Amino acid sequence: MARRQFRPPLWAVLGMVPGLALLVSLGTWQLHRGQDRAAMLAQYASAGEQAAVAFDPHQPATKQPVHVQLRGHFEDQRQLLLDNQSNQKRPGYEVLTPLRLADGTLLLVNRGWIPQSGTRDQPPSPAAPQGEQQISGYWHALPEPGMRLGQPACEKATRFPQIVNYPNVAELRCTLGEAVLNGDVLLDANVEGGFVREWNFDNGFPPSRHYGYAAQWYALALTLIAFFIKLNLKRSHD
Repeated sequence: MARRQFRPPLWAVLGMVPGLALLVSLGTWQLHRGQDRAAMLAQYASAGEQAAVAFDPHQPATKQPVHVQLRGHFEDQRQLLLDNQSNQKRPGYEVLTPLRLADGTLLLVNRGWIPQSGTRDQPPSPAAPQGEQQISGYWHALPEPGMRLGQPACEKATRFPQIVNYPNVAELRCTLGEAVLNGDVLLDANVEGGFVREWNFDNGFPPSRHYGYAAQWYALALTLIAFFIKLNLKRSHD
């Protein structure tokens, strides 16, 4: 009478166990990524419902936006234009205007998107409201490019507006010639002096994609187990 016996050779076990552990760990990693993304998106959603709090220049900017209220004077004579920004498939810029607080602190306010006009040598320079302004918006970390190729040489700008491409705080301080806070304020849509403001605090993968990747890794792990059993289940005869 033929019976089936499961007798995998040692080399097969030694090869299968690390592979299975790798697949399970990749699935678990993606599962945790999905959970983290879901929590982060919930935080982003709650940011839009926050009441504005008094701005604290000592509060570090993070990817989690904080709804703030602040007073200061715009310095639109030295504006920056964030390059390669589009709206409804139209090319344009986001206008970064320095704001001087009462204590002398300088920070950037993103006043929104404008369409591309003029030339690269003479880009648009939209005026900002004059005098002391009370504004509100979302204080958060400076946006970063998907890839940064080296550190470009920097000199203090002599002409404005300057077209920039995701500058970090060191480049901003160099361009403006003085200290500036490491972050920017995304101007609220109901505040005067802004342009198109459709802020998207997150453009990463949705949690469902991470969960889908996790399911694929776990499915591969189950497939590996099934093949391992099938290949090592041998018939024996009494």
